[in-house]
Amino acid sequence: MASSKRILVHVQRKGIDNKPCIARFTQCIVDYFETDKTKLTTLLCPLLVNNQLIITDKSDTVQPVKIQHPSFCPIRNLSPLEESRLPDDTKQRGIDVGAAVILESADGQILLTRRSKALRTFPGVWVPPGGHIEVNETLIEAGLRELEEETGLHILPSQCIDQQVDILALWESVFPTKLTLGQPKRHHIVLYLHAKLISNLTSEKLNQQIKLCPKEVGACVWLDVPLVEAIVSACEETAKNPAVGSHITTEIKGFIINEKEKQEEAMLPTLPLMTVAGDFSDSERVSTGTKFALEEWLSIRKL
Repeated sequence: MASSKRILVHVQRKGIDNKPCIARFTQCIVDYFETDKTKLTTLLCPLLVNNQLIITDKSDTVQPVKIQHPSFCPIRNLSPLEESRLPDDTKQRGIDVGAAVILESADGQILLTRRSKALRTFPGVWVPPGGHIEVNETLIEAGLRELEEETGLHILPSQCIDQQVDILALWESVFPTKLTLGQPKRHHIVLYLHAKLISNLTSEKLNQQIKLCPKEVGACVWLDVPLVEAIVSACEETAKNPAVGSHITTEIKGFIINEKEKQEEAMLPTLPLMTVAGDFSDSERVSTGTKFALEEWLSIRKL
């Protein structure tokens, strides 16, 4: 049974904080560490210690990784008046922690899932498998547990290249995604993990093991590199959808949960995957944080 205790973000900035301090719900993490407010990205070190995620700008044990948020981040743009109007239970929530797995099959495909439309946060949005971190879990244990719970795929670090799962990037996530969509209700730091599988674990073989959880997942697909490149080119900052080349297929084979809550194969349209969020709607699309993580994945492929 999952613990009711939540893993929360703590911050420790060199020269400012003598020890890790719990982060406030209305505290923008990127802006707290990055003094140049024109920048949306900085390098920070995440450490999971005593069931606290400590975000710091210096560590002797953890390599820094990129953390990013969008320019329209609701917490960043929250005015004092808007903050005062938040319910007390929201302001007292703190900042939650999530782990998501960029699962790369042996044939170079990335697994994305479409969140159930019944979920309270980010319904119908495409993301990697992931979720909360339970008490006494490591980041990798949490990510792989959520992967199995949502997709039925039981993956071990020993099944990954070099027998390891790496931290790819961090994302500061807020729901709803824009102030035009409503008051902030949830604030997370999402740790994106990269698991590159060994040679016999292809997407075709893994499809035989996929068993989606109907309460959490509505569909899943494997993405090849050209489709990933098209997805990340859909710019949330300019709210412009990309010009889709003829090399991008209009449909892709995947799995869906049907009206009877049964899993079945289906052809899914690729256009929604390249849709950006609107100011007054947040329809089916790939989440902004996921696009950032996929962009980081593309960059390490070229190394």
